[in-house]
Amino acid sequence: MTNVTVVIPAYNEGPGFGGRLVSIADAFSIYLSAGYRFRYAIVDDGSNDETWAAAQVFARGRKNVDVIQHPENRGLGSALRTAFHAVETEYAIVLDADLSYAPATGMELLEALLSENADIATASPYMRGGAAINVPPARRMLSRQANRLLSFATAGRCATLTCMVRAYRSSAMKQLLFRSDRMDAIAEMLLYALRKGMRVIEVPATLRWSPERRAMRGRVRLSRIAAQTWATVRLAFIHRPALWLAVPGLFPGLLPIVVAVLLLLRVSPAVLAAGTAATVIVQYSSLAFLAGHVGSVFARKFHHRHSNGLNRRNSNDYGIPPRSA
Repeated sequence: MTNVTVVIPAYNEGPGFGGRLVSIADAFSIYLSAGYRFRYAIVDDGSNDETWAAAQVFARGRKNVDVIQHPENRGLGSALRTAFHAVETEYAIVLDADLSYAPATGMELLEALLSENADIATASPYMRGGAAINVPPARRMLSRQANRLLSFATAGRCATLTCMVRAYRSSAMKQLLFRSDRMDAIAEMLLYALRKGMRVIEVPATLRWSPERRAMRGRVRLSRIAAQTWATVRLAFIHRPALWLAVPGLFPGLLPIVVAVLLLLRVSPAVLAAGTAATVIVQYSSLAFLAGHVGSVFARKFHHRHSNGLNRRNSNDYGIPPRSA
């Protein structure tokens, strides 16, 4: 018997939340005959709508459902910490409450986790075979660029680091350290897992926004975009501090700026020559580091693509052999 906790963090999920919970339970019920048993951990992160009531109605009469409520909204990272602490089964699946990823994706991740003996299996709309459908262009662009930067920081080990939908081996999940209470906790915990040498795998998945979610999407706020951008950049440089070495190479106009400043300061010819030489050395060293890192990223992606191609010849569409009961 394989015991799994399905974690669902929720905040102001609206009148359709109860129906979505039932859909999730129905989707997982078909796997009971295959030797799986499911529990549900729902964390209401201080909602001020009917989310809490809907979760309570869903839990009524179901002994395998735990509903936890934060007295105030603390953020996604905090909700996940609360849920992870409550998990007592060997495995856990995290789903989003609005079903932007189908519940079946959770089982595909769990099957991948088991077949690959991994610690974490994460859904990836940005790897080959994944897709993002009906996501607003601005949101998709920002997410794609954030994941490219984070992927670059991991030398291409993961294509998507900001997706919450994952399967975990609970022994690994309990070791994850992440400080953020907000959405950047999703990437933070995966970067921590990579640093600690945990086995992380990706499964191509489809991110699909419903028409309702797209209609409810609020106005894009520049302050929020700036905060998320800074959080992404900070995580990337914390994970790979050596990326600072690449920064000078990103400014092709650095040399003339340095020369102009030295001339304005009326330095001696010897200082001018030394400053110019130092700038050239730093920039070329930076470009060499940047080129080497980019090369390692593409080499890893080529290796993954080649390996995935070989695996798909002997498996299903996701490269995951089906699990027998």
